[in-house]
Amino acid sequence: MPMAADSFDPQAVRGDFPSLARLRGGKPPIYLNNTCMTLRPRPVIEAITAYYAEFPTCGGGRLDAQGRSSNWFQGELHEHEVESRRLMAELLGAASPSEIVWTRNATEALNIVAHGLQLEPGDEVVGCVREHNSNLVPWLEVERELRARAGDPELVVRRTFDLKPDGAFDLAQALEAISPRTRVLAIGHASNLDGTRISDEDLKTLADRVHAVGGVLVLDAAQTVPHRHVDVQALGVDFLACSIHKMCGPTAMGALYGRKESLTALRPFIVGGDTVSDTWLDRVEYKLPPGRFEAGLQHYAGMVGTAAAIRYVRDHVGFEAIEAHERRLNRHLTHRLLPLLGDHLQLLGPVDADQRGGVLTLASHSGALINAIERQADRQANVMVRVGMFCSNAYLHERFDTRGSAANNLRVSVYFYNTLDELDVFADVVEGVLADPVAAMDEGA
Repeated sequence: MPMAADSFDPQAVRGDFPSLARLRGGKPPIYLNNTCMTLRPRPVIEAITAYYAEFPTCGGGRLDAQGRSSNWFQGELHEHEVESRRLMAELLGAASPSEIVWTRNATEALNIVAHGLQLEPGDEVVGCVREHNSNLVPWLEVERELRARAGDPELVVRRTFDLKPDGAFDLAQALEAISPRTRVLAIGHASNLDGTRISDEDLKTLADRVHAVGGVLVLDAAQTVPHRHVDVQALGVDFLACSIHKMCGPTAMGALYGRKESLTALRPFIVGGDTVSDTWLDRVEYKLPPGRFEAGLQHYAGMVGTAAAIRYVRDHVGFEAIEAHERRLNRHLTHRLLPLLGDHLQLLGPVDADQRGGVLTLASHSGALINAIERQADRQANVMVRVGMFCSNAYLHERFDTRGSAANNLRVSVYFYNTLDELDVFADVVEGVLADPVAAMDEGA
């Protein structure tokens, strides 16, 4: 049974994470890079280990089909494969487990869609100016290919809409960008840069509009599926991509959801073993989805670990508790840091912490200052944050003229196992650096 949101205590779960018990210099780790990747609890680690220790064999069964063979180990693995896909479908509100394709990550999932839709010259793709590179680059590649086919280097395929001045989503601008030529609306559900999210109401409005012109909605949900309940059918989503490593699961494991009719219409992106039902020397017959998209031997340990991660995050902790705790943490850190910023640092995104989920990103014209904060946080207190562009290069270049610099931004991102005390430790480090920034920067020079 999920934990109560109003009384959730991270101490109730921290003991499940072995990495939090480590010490360096007599101090524990403070992990604040959860937007990139979360830590793993013991049940997930044990589930992954069980695959290698107990039934380390080939899979290949899809849904109810046994697959390569029906021997002892393969039979056990098959049960785990089926259960993992069922849980993923249930998590996302899919109509059937056959609408779930296993991938290495959200990036691969988005590439499967971009290269599988078979767009034609004249078709357009709409996206936000602040898309993650994984939801930008695949569509730029599609644009490049269509320009070559049309013999027109100026052909516009991808159109963008802007945000509100504070970085919040702007529904009016998004709707205006959709036209009769729009075949794809490919957008991020929440930003990994500043945590801002598209509301369910706005997302449903966008889905209705793009469907009205014959297009599909592709949702990069890497930053929402680990933190809140996402229902693809209620939202009207045609395709959704997410990464399991951001929700206490194994690395190299992601998922693509596709509505049955949308998934069936996709051309397979990577083909070969296990994607076909039969082959001849001159032709091939592909499996129905999801099999046609899952080439070769799969990450079976990852599937087993995914099931354990879903049970832990959704059923043991619960999304209501996760959302409420992240809001408490971000409000607290925002309250601590805002009075310190001055001319040295600025907060990216809305000032209201409730609009930024579990993310707080600081920007500076001085990369040396940002590096000094990261360095002091790590050396003094074992605090791990993230410095860089966060795969939002294009947006940062256009909005903040950051060309030539990759270290002017520092991101703090929390998850349910983080505590208020940990954020106070980080805030104290920032306060110390800003008290004498020249000395702090010189220390790392």
